Amino acid sequence: MKKIFILSLTLFTLLSCSPDDETVDTTTILGTWKLISHSDTNPLPDCMKQTRIIFIEHGNLSGEIYEPNGENCDKTNLVASYEKETETSYTVIGSSTILAEVELESNKLIWTEKSSTKTRILNFIKVK
Repeated sequence: MKKIFILSLTLFTLLSCSPDDETVDTTTILGTWKLISHSDTNPLPDCMKQTRIIFIEHGNLSGEIYEPNGENCDKTNLVASYEKETETSYTVIGSSTILAEVELESNKLIWTEKSSTKTRILNFIKVK
């Protein structure tokens, strides 16, 4: 009888625990992000699909930005810094100018650039 009780208690303990009981937030901006879409009316050109941004520790980021130029694909190297504003919001700064506001949603990153004439939104997914 004692063995049945211990077996039942063990079984009950194992079944009452679920993976949701210990949710760990693994959301982090650190890593490599790939451009997947943008807010312009035209589809994302193949050239721009090569764009990558890498968020590094200590508020640094780097990247390779690709833009179509006629039949060519121009690459611009990006070196900037970022500051955490809230749990999921960051400001990207390059040479004392705010380049973008960044929102983090799980493995998605929304990069918003604002100028005096327009707002451009770039959507990235985490690849590393």
